[in-house]
Amino acid sequence: MILGIDNVGLAVRDLELSVAFYQNLGFTKSFQNDRGCSMTRGSIKLFLFPAADQNVLPRSVTLEANPPGIDHLSFLVDNVDRTYLEVGARGISFLSIPADQPWGARTAVLRDPDGNNLYLLTWLLKP
Repeated sequence: MILGIDNVGLAVRDLELSVAFYQNLGFTKSFQNDRGCSMTRGSIKLFLFPAADQNVLPRSVTLEANPPGIDHLSFLVDNVDRTYLEVGARGISFLSIPADQPWGARTAVLRDPDGNNLYLLTWLLKP
């Protein structure tokens, strides 16, 4: 029986750069070996590891015509506006400012160093 998702693996071009990026988002390096690095924040666990293929297809934040595969990560936060300001103060750039979405959430969008779409998300109404 599946109980949940243990971790999300992300193949990265530059492990050191990606570790620093996710640390700026508030993740902690919990384990590292020659294969990669586990990053945790609360119950979220990411495993960053070096990519074999350095060619990355770009993904649209609008979810339109994106290639197959995991499209994005949405991080649930208690307050999108406050988190946006805190993360931005650490030098991380965003693709969008916090905004209410027609599907019931408030989001701010950014990309990690490998172009993965990341959403900071707070539900306006309980789903």
